[in-house]
Amino acid sequence: MKSLPELAAEAAQFFHGEAGFHRLFCEMKKKYESLGRIGGTISLASFTKEEKEAIAAFFGKEMTLVSLQAFAKQLDKTRFAGVSLEELLVHYFGEPLVANKERREAEQQEKAAFFQRLIAACPSGAEWLTAALEHPNEYRLLHQAYAQQREELYASICTVCEALRQLPKQGTYERLPLFAQKVTGDPHAFDLHTFQGKLLLSALEFYSRKKYQLSSVEEVNELLQSFGILREDILNFVTCAGILAETKEGIHPVFSAACETNMALNVPLREIVALTRAYPAKGNAVFVVENAGVFSELLDEAMPLVSTNGQLNLATLLLLDLLVESGAHLYYSGDFDPEGLKMADRLAGRYGENLSLWHFTREDYFASMPSVSLSEERLAKLQSVSSLKLQPVKQEIERCKKAGYQEAILPVLRKDIEKEKAELS
Repeated sequence: MKSLPELAAEAAQFFHGEAGFHRLFCEMKKKYESLGRIGGTISLASFTKEEKEAIAAFFGKEMTLVSLQAFAKQLDKTRFAGVSLEELLVHYFGEPLVANKERREAEQQEKAAFFQRLIAACPSGAEWLTAALEHPNEYRLLHQAYAQQREELYASICTVCEALRQLPKQGTYERLPLFAQKVTGDPHAFDLHTFQGKLLLSALEFYSRKKYQLSSVEEVNELLQSFGILREDILNFVTCAGILAETKEGIHPVFSAACETNMALNVPLREIVALTRAYPAKGNAVFVVENAGVFSELLDEAMPLVSTNGQLNLATLLLLDLLVESGAHLYYSGDFDPEGLKMADRLAGRYGENLSLWHFTREDYFASMPSVSLSEERLAKLQSVSSLKLQPVKQEIERCKKAGYQEAILPVLRKDIEKEKAELS
């Protein structure tokens, strides 16, 4: 007399020899994994003629639906009586049946154990890793890597946590390649397009307690700088005139000489981060323009000027920060296009009442004689413009679908600066 395990093995061998049953057995296994028990039905609508004939021969009649419980009862009428369907499926596939719920729970336990090992090994990143484990939707990079490249993830996180431990002391700065060389021996270890570089940004964003748009070069630079790490510190520069600045040693001689001769300066980030203070050489107002051409036209008025050169890079933002900290009031003028409004919106949000939007009204938009057609893709960028003061011009740009530029309103910009200059005389 054969034991039940032997009989179950024999039954599995029999059904393996009947090609028409394989698809049915696969579907029954899926159904068990879904329900966690023997139950449910399987439609044969998509089965082949040969498969349907094999199943009909087993039941003694044609079938359109197969109930798992009915299959189990029919199995008990064969020479394999006493073998449960669950035992048959185990022997047929050569592995235990595990319900999806149990599998997910086991996987979650395994993932939690993985992160707990990391937390124990990397105390400098423990808080970040705990947050990543508890909020997988906010840290998809880590969880996707866990699913695809677990060992690489473990090693990379350990490297990033070592970087967190060796961050520059507050008030000091290191260039990203040199920082990477110090931590890992490889100057490209934290290149920002790499997996490890993205992990570093994730960790720094967490510890900054702020949200950054990590697809924005400017915001990534700002995040790194907040932890004393610099990149592109020469090519990242701000154009200014009529601005005085100080370092720990006192008044900066280059800024002072430039003010005396009304010379424009292109000041790289590496020099900006060394400043302790910046302020207008005359009065309290600083006029900030988007375009270098407009800056050059206004330079003859010998008033405090800053040009963003079409982008809000880190050097520009840090100089504006210093100016606002000194009590200066910013007046910002830019282009009447989606990119220009986004920059104006960002500055308005950053500086609040310390910044005035300078000629950004509906009337100014029309005075710029808008004629350049805007694509729907560019117009979509306006959706993120939230400043209440920009809403009227935003709505007109959306309606007209055309861009205007600040060069066209240069006379009114110059008139405002001349008026401010006369009041200071």
